[in-house]
Amino acid sequence: MRLEGPIEKANDQFLEMGALLMSKLTFPPPDPSVKTEDKQISPDLKVRIYTPPNYTTEKPVCVFFHGGGWAMGDLEGEDPQLRTISKEAGVVIVSVEYRLAPAHPYPAPFEDCVSAYYWALENTAYLRTTPNEAFTFGTSAGGNLALSVALKVIDDGNGNTLKGAVAVVPVTIDPEVVPEHLKSEYTSYVEHAEHTVNTAKAMKMFFSEYFDSKTKGIHIDFS
Repeated sequence: MRLEGPIEKANDQFLEMGALLMSKLTFPPPDPSVKTEDKQISPDLKVRIYTPPNYTTEKPVCVFFHGGGWAMGDLEGEDPQLRTISKEAGVVIVSVEYRLAPAHPYPAPFEDCVSAYYWALENTAYLRTTPNEAFTFGTSAGGNLALSVALKVIDDGNGNTLKGAVAVVPVTIDPEVVPEHLKSEYTSYVEHAEHTVNTAKAMKMFFSEYFDSKTKGIHIDFS
């Protein structure tokens, strides 16, 4: 039986928008020269490994987290882009299919991403990447996870393994918990409330599905 909650409705809207965009635009097909392997690294966690063609040089492994408001997305959604990035940058990418809210709210997705980071470090021989070196990468909600995982790794005392964090349009803070002295500068959710498919209303829904009342204040502190 299919649920009809706010996340399911939002997902339907995103799929409709995606279908419309695909009908109007053309994109190059996924690059088959990039080798991929789907691997179950724990009972609840799967990753996709991207290895560029003619890969011979050891480099830090890239651990990638997809976007989707912590409630949508999978290994397929950003597959073409990751193939391009892997090939152009010449890096091995481990894309993480973390568990999704609302069935698995915080901290489950975050814990999955941390586990995947350490799995990548522990399997550098298998991945043919530089031993004990990695960097995080994510878009939107995945950008939040890229930053959060990086901070967790540092807090764990393993910051020496972290070679960088790439966060594309990251979600860094719930607007309701912006520090008082910064609220006058944090106006994007008001100025652009209806400018994109990710409206302010949609973002509030994603926050409410991912964080419960006890964890909603967890954020990147800019103070």
